[in-house]
Amino acid sequence: MKKTVLLAAVLQLFMVLGSCSSDSDSTSTPEPPVVVIKAAKVTSYSKNFGEAGETITIFGENFSDKISDIKIAFDGVSAAVVSSTATEIVFKLPSTEKLVPQLSLTIENRTITNEVKNDYKGNIGVLPKSSTTDWFTMDNVLKNENKVYSVQVVSDKIMYYSMADYGASGVYRTIDGGITFVEWGRTGFSGAFSATKNDEGWADTAFGIQKVPVGGSPTMEFISATTKGIYYSVYVDDDMKKGTIITSYGDVYSTADGVEFSQVYDAHFLDKGFDSGSIIKSDEIDNDHIWAIGMKKVENIYYPFILFKNNETEGWKEHYFASEPNTLAAEVSFADKANGYFLINNSTIYKTTDGGDTWTKIYSGEKFTKLVFKDANTGWAVLENKIYKTVDGAKTWTLDYTNTQAIKAIGYKNNIVWAISIDKIIKRYL
Repeated sequence: MKKTVLLAAVLQLFMVLGSCSSDSDSTSTPEPPVVVIKAAKVTSYSKNFGEAGETITIFGENFSDKISDIKIAFDGVSAAVVSSTATEIVFKLPSTEKLVPQLSLTIENRTITNEVKNDYKGNIGVLPKSSTTDWFTMDNVLKNENKVYSVQVVSDKIMYYSMADYGASGVYRTIDGGITFVEWGRTGFSGAFSATKNDEGWADTAFGIQKVPVGGSPTMEFISATTKGIYYSVYVDDDMKKGTIITSYGDVYSTADGVEFSQVYDAHFLDKGFDSGSIIKSDEIDNDHIWAIGMKKVENIYYPFILFKNNETEGWKEHYFASEPNTLAAEVSFADKANGYFLINNSTIYKTTDGGDTWTKIYSGEKFTKLVFKDANTGWAVLENKIYKTVDGAKTWTLDYTNTQAIKAIGYKNNIVWAISIDKIIKRYL
């Protein structure tokens, strides 16, 4: 009997222990699943450059949808993140000291690969914020101390200019507002060139006219323009066919096919001797509106001189300023086909309202070196490191901007003024 009772007690104990073991297993905490964090990849930007404050999007893979996970900086300057998804990060460009600062993107717990290939080595160019109320500056990445000959402004982002370089001249072009410049073409000692809206054009060289392809090239391809003298006026239409060139001797050549040139005017400087006159600068609107300036000797006296064409039918004309003996032509600038300005001896300004047929003395004062006009009344002039402005057709001038260095050139087009010094690009939006 005792054995039977003992056996029953043991069996009951095993049942209790088994029940406890079963209860313990049913309440155990399961292991959390393994979370794999994929590496993030940057594939492109909505824009490769922009102004400070502008919104730009980074495109890629495996980003985070939490803004708090994203940190963007340019040379250590934080950028404000606007929104974020797994494939897009939207942010605002900060103001930076450098035009191409180092871009840093970090996303919490992610390794980031940048696959962007652009002109900025995968970074984003940052322009200073533009202003319509004042001048603003940015670094001139070329930093050349030599003379600037000619400026051609296309827009607020596209500008060409020629400057003395390697014993001759080079033409440099920016398409990103001045963040980068590339050599677009080579020129002779005049620095004369003409760029079309398609980014091709002509440039004067010591060996003839260089035909510059789209995108520019320092390799010279010449077109048939064998003449005597240096070309001080070069103009070609956007179709790269119709064009005009003027030499230092006042010889005018034109072409209708961009290949064969014929002489259409002779100022006869060479017939009267090498010291009888010369062309030194020009301004062009189109093939029927060109003004080339220099000097001409009349009865052994030198006078400022202009050789010009101001309509389609009358051909080429000459005019010398008989009231300005033994003075030098300095600059010519036309705001349109009728209204133009002629700077003599850097201190006297004449104005025309009929394309150059008649001129009126309008100003005598400061020793300006450069002129450019927006319209018949509004223009800017350079005096060493200062820019002066007129709003009454050059009658009076007021100081508009002072730079730390001498200003080498100034140009205008499409409501943007560009000026150039050794280490600064200076701009004004209108």
